[in-house]
Amino acid sequence: MPVTPLGKIIIVDDDENISSLLSINLSSEGYDIVVYPNANDAATSDFSGVRLVLADAMDKEYTGISLLKDLKSNPLTVHIGFIICSTSDSERLIIEALDAGADDYIVKPFSLRELVARSKAVIRRHARNAEPAQGTTIEFHSLKLDLMTRRVTDGDKVLTLTKTEYAILELLLKQVNNYVTRAEIYKNVWKDDIEKSNDRIVDTNISRLRRKLGDLGGNLINRSGLGYMMKL
Repeated sequence: MPVTPLGKIIIVDDDENISSLLSINLSSEGYDIVVYPNANDAATSDFSGVRLVLADAMDKEYTGISLLKDLKSNPLTVHIGFIICSTSDSERLIIEALDAGADDYIVKPFSLRELVARSKAVIRRHARNAEPAQGTTIEFHSLKLDLMTRRVTDGDKVLTLTKTEYAILELLLKQVNNYVTRAEIYKNVWKDDIEKSNDRIVDTNISRLRRKLGDLGGNLINRSGLGYMMKL
């Protein structure tokens, strides 16, 4: 389906009644609406043309705020407006969301008219920010990684990678022919302190990634004391 001139809004909420009401009201304003029941699924979305994400904070392993932090740390999605919705009015949670880059924080239950007005206001504030070039890719032999859609292909074959495998591959492809230590991989992929790095979890995920890369898995090498590298 072609994107309307106004663009897309992504709604992340496991309450079908809320997501349905938001979809109806925002689509009536001229936006294309995409709904996800959880933030983990939303993270795999195609963010091209997205103007705003409305996400429930969610009490899950990967929360709405986790999605917010990931989008705001990515130069290809940092321009997208983001509103957190939550049943919690905790000051701690509100501050965490705003510090992470949320444009607004709305407590449930909320007025639909007010939320639509706030959504449009956030989109207007971001309207002056130029969107990044579409279809930015990293190519490695027959492998192509699309940084916008997070789609990885090997020739005509689409590779099915987990979010973690994709993050590792992107990190290594951005530093081709350079070793990246396990600690640095852990810090960048799991977003945690290097002191807490876990060699086993890094090695396990890289082993799975190597298998999925097929013949190109041989280019993913490691060396004791140096780490991992994608070698040309």
